[in-house]
Amino acid sequence: MRIIPAIDSSEDIGSLGIKEGTATLYPWKWYYSVPALGLWIVLALAILLVRENRDPRILLIFIPIFLVRVFWSRFQFILGAPFGANSEAPSEVLEVFRALIDALAIGVAVLWLLAYKLGNRNRIITLVRALVLLAGVTIIAAVLYQVWIPFDLVIFQSLVIATMLVIFVLAGWGCRKRYGPCRFMLWLALWAMVISIAAIIAYFLIFEGQVEELIRQMPKVLYVGFIFGLYIYILNLPFMILAFASPFFRERFYAYFHLKSMPISSSSSKES
Repeated sequence: MRIIPAIDSSEDIGSLGIKEGTATLYPWKWYYSVPALGLWIVLALAILLVRENRDPRILLIFIPIFLVRVFWSRFQFILGAPFGANSEAPSEVLEVFRALIDALAIGVAVLWLLAYKLGNRNRIITLVRALVLLAGVTIIAAVLYQVWIPFDLVIFQSLVIATMLVIFVLAGWGCRKRYGPCRFMLWLALWAMVISIAAIIAYFLIFEGQVEELIRQMPKVLYVGFIFGLYIYILNLPFMILAFASPFFRERFYAYFHLKSMPISSSSSKES
């Protein structure tokens, strides 16, 4: 790779000097891009190694992954993070957040791909396995991207994963007697806000440890909790739309919850 630094036009001295600096040769190997491909390899393995996934319709899973990545590029401005074209945030910080977001997007996608392996079991076992899978994908992302995740972001990612799984469990509980797509999404939205605010309060207490300070900062904490809940809800929204729109993925959704109020899935009896 040949890099030629340009001299700003405001420093152009005409015929008295050159307009370009000295070229620098930088060796670039194809395997430098492997970390960016690592999580996609995890996704590919989940598709290729599971018999139920050997169907062209499984490629629809890439749609919500793409939408999540587009959503994050917009949502980061709402968070007030110093990202974007005019960002002055350190590249290391950007890389850490990219690893965490990619881990969530790919991890949730893998959960959908392994629905028949993880679902149709005791709910506690399913919940624990889903938690381990999402945590494992996050660790893989950190290793592949070669980033060091600070302790506070480890706690944050743990809260995201735990909150996301808990709100789905509670939304399913809310639909145990009567199920409908809109009803489920309303319950999901409600619990996303309630559990997210509780999680942010816990997060605040972990790092501040003062109840008096929490009370003083409560409006800000509630706002951050709302944004946190919105983030988790929108993160899962593309996947839920896919489940409601595609019978192929709808059966996987039923496999996780297998509520009596849900229609009987033709594939709900599949076992690993």
